[in-house]
Amino acid sequence: MMQTSLITFLSEHQQQLWYKLWQQLYLVGLSTAAAIIIGIPLGIWVTRSPRFKPSILGTAGILQTIPSLALLAFLLPLFGIGVKPALVALTLYALLPIIRNTLTGLEGVPENLLEAARGLGFTLKQRLWLVEMPLALPNIIAGIRTSAVIGVGIATLAAFIGAGGLGDFINQGLAMNNTRLILLGAVPAALLALVIDFGIGRVEKMIAKQRNSQQQRAFKRKVFLSLVIAALCLIVVIPYCSTREKGTVTVASKNFVESMILAEMMAEMIEQHTALNVKRKFNLGSTQINQAAMLRGEVDVYPEYTGTAYLIVLGRQYKTPYTSSQLYNLVKQAYQKQFNLTWLPPFGYDNSQALIVQQAFAKRHGLNTISDLVPIEQQLTLGAASEFMQRQDGMPGLKRVYDLHFKDIREMDLGLMFNALKEGRVQVIAGFSTDGRILAYGLRVLNDNKHLFPPYDAAPVIRQATLDKYPKIAQSLRPLAGLIDNRTIQALNYQVDVKQHSPQQVAHGFLLANKLIKK
Repeated sequence: MMQTSLITFLSEHQQQLWYKLWQQLYLVGLSTAAAIIIGIPLGIWVTRSPRFKPSILGTAGILQTIPSLALLAFLLPLFGIGVKPALVALTLYALLPIIRNTLTGLEGVPENLLEAARGLGFTLKQRLWLVEMPLALPNIIAGIRTSAVIGVGIATLAAFIGAGGLGDFINQGLAMNNTRLILLGAVPAALLALVIDFGIGRVEKMIAKQRNSQQQRAFKRKVFLSLVIAALCLIVVIPYCSTREKGTVTVASKNFVESMILAEMMAEMIEQHTALNVKRKFNLGSTQINQAAMLRGEVDVYPEYTGTAYLIVLGRQYKTPYTSSQLYNLVKQAYQKQFNLTWLPPFGYDNSQALIVQQAFAKRHGLNTISDLVPIEQQLTLGAASEFMQRQDGMPGLKRVYDLHFKDIREMDLGLMFNALKEGRVQVIAGFSTDGRILAYGLRVLNDNKHLFPPYDAAPVIRQATLDKYPKIAQSLRPLAGLIDNRTIQALNYQVDVKQHSPQQVAHGFLLANKLIKK
C-alpha cells in the first residue's frame, strides 16, 4: 500500500520534477560557464603577474566563506529576485577552484619544456596555447569538476529567492512538514551531483592518460576551446532567461502554507476571469523579499497582512490599539503614498501572531495568557522562526511589553516547530493563530492580554501600475473579499499541514466548492 502511494506521489510530481531538474541544471550550467570565462583568464593572468596572486586567491577564498543564504540576501537589492542573483552567487562560489587549479596547472609545467619552447622561438601566446594550456588542462578540468558539484548543492538554496530548481521541493516540504517533498528535492540533487562528478571525472581521466603525444595535446586544446565556446553560448542566453512575456502577471507568496494557499486562489481567479497569463513565484521567503520584488516590478500581486505591513514594511511602532478597519485604512493610505501599491479588499479573517503551548502543559501551569508565562520563563524553551527574532511584534516586543525572557530560544522553520512542541523539545512556539495544526494537535493559543499584536487582516496587495494596465484583476479578485473567516482558513491550513494535500489542491477545491471557478 505504501509502495503504491509512493508511486502515485512520484507520478503526480513527475512533470514538476523534470522541470525543476532542468532549472537546477540551467543554474549550475550557466554559473559554471561564467566562472570558467572569468576564472581561467584570471588564473593565467596571475601566473604572469605573481604579485597579485595573494589578493586574487584571498578575495576568491573570502567569497567562498560567506554563507550562501547571506550572499543571496545581500545580492537581492542589487539584482532583485529570481535567476540573476542566484547566477551571480553561484558564479562567485565557483571561482576559487577554477582559479586555483588553473594557477596550479600552469605553475606545474616543467621548466625544461618552457625552455625548449623559447629555444624554438615560440611567442608568449604560442607557448601558452601550444605548451602550457594542454599540460595544465587536467588540473583545470578538476577545478571545473569541483565548482560544478559545489554549485549543485548551493543552487538548491536559490529557491529561497525565487530562482527555481530542486530547492523548491525542499522549501515546500519544510513549510508543509512533508518529508516526501523534501526528499523529492534532496535525492535528485544528490544524484545530479554524483552524475556531474562522474561525467567530468571521466573527461579528466581521459585527458590525463597521455601527456606527451602531439595528438593528445591537440585533443586537449580542442577540449579547452570547446569549454570556452560552450560557456560563451550559455552566457548569451542570460538576458533571455529574464525576459518577461507580455500579458503576464506574477503572483507571489511568502514561505508558509497559508500564504501559498491564498496566492494560488488569486492566481486561479485571475486565470479564470481574465485573459492574462499567470506566473507563480511562491515560497519567496520573508516579507522584505516580497516587498522588494514588488517595488522592482518583479512581482505584481501577493497576499499580505495589515499588522506585518504596519510594523515591518512601514517600520512603525504599535502603541495605540487600532481596530481591524482602522489599521487597514491606515496601511492602505501609506502604501499608496509611499510605494504606489494598492491594498484590495481583505479576505475576511485576522491571522494574528501567537504564542502556542500544549494543552496538557497549559493546564499543568495554569496558562491562559502570555503574562502567565512570566513566572515560569526560566523553565521555557521557545521555538521561533528567524524573522520572529527581529520583528517588533516578535521577541523584542515580548521583552518590551511583557518583560518575558526565555531560558533558551531555538530558531527553526515554521514547519518544524509543531513537531518540536509535540516532542517536548520546546515548550512554547511562536506561530500563527490560524494554523491548522493547532486544532489537530490539541494546542492552546495564549491570549495576548497586553495587546502586543496588532490586527493581521490578510488582503491582496497589487502594484498600481499593474492595476492601471490590467484593471480586470481587481474585478477577478473581488469575489474573495470577505469570503474567508478564521475557521475556514484554519480548516484549509489543516488540509495542507496535517492531511498533506498541496496548497494548489486545497485552493482549487475551495474555489470549486464556492463556485468561483469552473472545473
